[in-house]
Amino acid sequence: MISMIAHQWRQPLNTLSTLIQSLILKYKIGKIDDEYIEYFDKSSKNLIQNMSQTIDDFRNFFKPEKQKTEFILNEIILNILHMIDIPLKESNIKVEFIHHDNLKILGYPNEFGQVVLNIINNAKDAILEKNIKDGKIIIELRKDERGIFLTIGDNAGGIPSNIIDKIFDPYFSTKDEKNGTGLGLYMSKLIIEEHMDGVLKVSNKGKGANFTIIFK
Repeated sequence: MISMIAHQWRQPLNTLSTLIQSLILKYKIGKIDDEYIEYFDKSSKNLIQNMSQTIDDFRNFFKPEKQKTEFILNEIILNILHMIDIPLKESNIKVEFIHHDNLKILGYPNEFGQVVLNIINNAKDAILEKNIKDGKIIIELRKDERGIFLTIGDNAGGIPSNIIDKIFDPYFSTKDEKNGTGLGLYMSKLIIEEHMDGVLKVSNKGKGANFTIIFK
């Protein structure tokens, strides 16, 4: 959570620093007027308010839930994409979210969001690790007579066949010790299958890995 807040804060902090330097420069050359002070006041307050909202967003997102509630899958996914928009753009990774009707389920929205966030972050890490120039993550949410399907795919080359059956095992990680504990996908599968009566599976499709969440 701290890492994600740091990502979201980096750009507004830089902007705020530039505003302050500009204010100091204008003061030294005697060019501060009421119009500039009003601009500085409004701009800096907006930046600080956005940074404060970021803390609230992530704090609420990671708050544990005790009761199942009905929620719209589309909205949770869009919120996740908004929360991590800056680090994805900094990594030059494009995200395409294909969805149509709002789809509701009964479950734990924060836990579901954490699963989506974990899968997207894993895709981002794989794209960066393999130096994919045109990194892309495609998310598709659809419904048919069999249930609701959420797929999250990337173009990072896929998961080696000798480990793809192990990636949901506890403490199995393809990352080094500093960057991975091996609990992310294990916990994701536990949340979807034990807490929300769904299915989480993975396969290699097209140019990368493809994670599918199914709610019957």
